[in-house]
Amino acid sequence: MKKLVFLFSIFAVSLGLKAQITITRDDMPDVGDTIRLSNAALLFGIDPSATGPDFTWNFTSLQPQSQVVEGYVSPQSTPFIYQIIFNQSVANLASPLQSLDFLPEFEVTDAYIFYKESAGNYVRAGYAAAIMGVPVPMKFDHPELLYTFPLQENSPADSSLSAYSLELPGLGFFSIERKRVNEVDGWGSLSTPFGTYNTLRMKSEVYERDSLFIDSLQIGVPVNRHYTEYQWLANGFGIPVLTITQEGPVLSARYIDNIHDLTPLSVILGPDLTLCAGDSATIQAEVEGGTPPYSYLWSTLDTTSSIRVAPADTTTFSVMVADAQNNMTFASVTVNVAEFKEVNLGADSLQICADASVLLDAGVGYENVTWFVNGTEKQHGQTFQVDSTGIGLNYAVIRVDYLMNGCDGSDTLVVNFYICGGINELQPVTLNVLPNPVKESFVAVQDRFSNRAEVSIVSSTGQVIRPEYAFEENGSIVVKSGNLKPGNYLLMVTEDGMRGVAKFIKQ
Repeated sequence: MKKLVFLFSIFAVSLGLKAQITITRDDMPDVGDTIRLSNAALLFGIDPSATGPDFTWNFTSLQPQSQVVEGYVSPQSTPFIYQIIFNQSVANLASPLQSLDFLPEFEVTDAYIFYKESAGNYVRAGYAAAIMGVPVPMKFDHPELLYTFPLQENSPADSSLSAYSLELPGLGFFSIERKRVNEVDGWGSLSTPFGTYNTLRMKSEVYERDSLFIDSLQIGVPVNRHYTEYQWLANGFGIPVLTITQEGPVLSARYIDNIHDLTPLSVILGPDLTLCAGDSATIQAEVEGGTPPYSYLWSTLDTTSSIRVAPADTTTFSVMVADAQNNMTFASVTVNVAEFKEVNLGADSLQICADASVLLDAGVGYENVTWFVNGTEKQHGQTFQVDSTGIGLNYAVIRVDYLMNGCDGSDTLVVNFYICGGINELQPVTLNVLPNPVKESFVAVQDRFSNRAEVSIVSSTGQVIRPEYAFEENGSIVVKSGNLKPGNYLLMVTEDGMRGVAKFIKQ
């Protein structure tokens, strides 16, 4: 870095000077320079194309999202095979790179970009990298012209057309063609979060075609790009103090800056989940970094920081999170739904002769099948024989609990024993519970009972509960259930030798 020129630039800014400047080779980077840069997304409403003579640009609202340190070394310090291609007649400056964005499908290490600076211009000579462990120099057939010196407000526009192609046997083929058109379109005072400078503004239109063919996939991916670079150059800084790139609607900025303790924007939804059919779960987006406040958009179109899901089948849920600086990040989580089939013991109630029995069968595929009578555990196994022993001429609540693939369930029914030689005093009546599952109250739909009927609720343990209820004009029964604990219950309605039984679930 040219320290005398740099100090003069700061001194001139401190005096509020605003004058045209000239950019020369002395304003380009030198071997040994290291320059810290902040990356940022531009806020909506900022127009980088605005320019003119004696113009004032204010980009102090830029917020850094990440930082890099750009360094410059001699080509003689790069791998030897690079030096053969990028010799002194081709390049006299190199800058290490973390990756090559035009080779996204390949493992890339030891990447560099090469430049040649002279009194007349500053050009990009090409790239070099070890691709899948193979060192590959990528020299343009014609250098990409970045600046022509001296660069002034009235400098004529210039352009370059650069191309390179590469074939790696067994790996693939790559080519790049790049047309760059440069023009100085303004000068004046620029302010960024780092400071205020007298600058010359250059606009570059870049047209690029990248072609990538991967042998293993037998897929070719041609990509046509058109982007605009706006560069603000000041004396003595080596590189533009601010560069804004616009590609379609996307605007990004890179500017010289101080060190910031930055945490990149990230979101975590946690590990994949497994639910039982009918169960629900809350997925919470845990956000770190970036600039609050955050906004959310889920694949369900919800815009909250968390969502409650109860998928019928295995489903992947994703969220996009944006911060106040329009940084965006994505995450997804898969909710697996375990295979589960409920046991159905059949009718909600059975009438059985006192000297008979009934065999109840839970079916196959279940684990830990347990049978209960009025809440008392009686037997384990797929089937259960029910008779009047211990029950007498009375009703009993039969419950079966079971597991399938880690999911538990239960089913209940009422069994009533009577003397078959006599008169059956309990004529069955159909009841329907709406809604089911229930919350604070529900409606029992029926067409046989009058308002003289007795309404009760029986728990899976056989406990009889007397709820609050009321008959509507159409005969439906409104039952309050807010005081019930979550679980499985039976609704029983009895009147003049008739009984209706219906199962319901309290949430």
